Amino acid sequence: MKFNIGDIVNADGTEYHIAGRITYKNTSDGMYWDEYRMIPVSGGAEAWLSVDEIYDEYSISKKASVMTSTAGYHLVDQGTEVVTSCEGSVDVSYGDRARFYEYEDSTEEKIISREVWDDETEVCTGYYLDKDEFYFVRHDTEYKAPGAGSAGLTLIVLAIVALFILLPDLIGSIHFTPTIRKTLDKNSSFTYVTSITGEDKQKARVYSVGSYYTVGDAAKWIIDGIEGETEVVQQDDEDPENGSIGILTKKEYCLVYKGEDGEVLAQVSNRKYAYTTDNTPYHGTSRAHRYYRRFYYSGGYDSDSRKYKSSSSPYSSYDGDSMSFSSSDTYSSYSSSVRQASIYSRSSSGGGLSSGK
Repeated sequence: MKFNIGDIVNADGTEYHIAGRITYKNTSDGMYWDEYRMIPVSGGAEAWLSVDEIYDEYSISKKASVMTSTAGYHLVDQGTEVVTSCEGSVDVSYGDRARFYEYEDSTEEKIISREVWDDETEVCTGYYLDKDEFYFVRHDTEYKAPGAGSAGLTLIVLAIVALFILLPDLIGSIHFTPTIRKTLDKNSSFTYVTSITGEDKQKARVYSVGSYYTVGDAAKWIIDGIEGETEVVQQDDEDPENGSIGILTKKEYCLVYKGEDGEVLAQVSNRKYAYTTDNTPYHGTSRAHRYYRRFYYSGGYDSDSRKYKSSSSPYSSYDGDSMSFSSSDTYSSYSSSVRQASIYSRSSSGGGLSSGK
């Protein structure tokens, strides 16, 4: 969901004008989230609405004293955030970055956040929201965000002009490959089942195709959806008929498997979830769990251990079997053919060959 400057949003029962928006990127995992500066319609202190649709996390907070104590809270996340876009009345610019620290109380409902910028430190206190606790009310065409001036408007106009000049070339040269999660959300054969929270607040999502289709059917639909852009993909060779299939991309890890009741499931997460959490996949069998761990350890752990070295991983003490990957595996071969067909199609139409984010 996206809100625009001038939108009126109801957050936890209070109506606010959206005065500004900042999109951040977490440099450790490459994920994005939005923060909206909100001014109460009826007057009062500004608030910030944080919207993270990747991890389904939403919160509202207000600025507090830098001396605010974190006693009774525990650190749940930290890293470096960089501004990738901003609009409206906000005091950051593209490329600005800060160290961030997030704390939760024992109820896991109240939060304290600390941002350390080059020139100052900001502290906010607030609490989590459910997704249905904030929503768009209407757009106020007369609204002018406090602090927004003519200089900002001029920059916006210039940016729009430049965009229209460059747009044809940009469209022709950039190709974004869908993520596994977006593929599952858009494919009507998959039904969302649940979300699982692992370590470091990382989340995995689980989808079902029922028991009529095979594990192979589901895996091929996913591979088609991401245009074959996999790092490794392979089926558990201990069970060539119904064995689990692991799919690892630059950003995600997905296991397609048969659940305990015979239902075909797909569990997908970002790679940080896989690195920090090795729990049994949702309703998975012991065999599916073994393959989930063996596939990730063999295909992704080594590179992720350098990327996420600030986080602990259960795989640091992994003592199971490793596996080698074969290009002759049915699904590895299928992925290669889909990828080549996609590249040929884009080349023939004059498009670029970028694999996206």
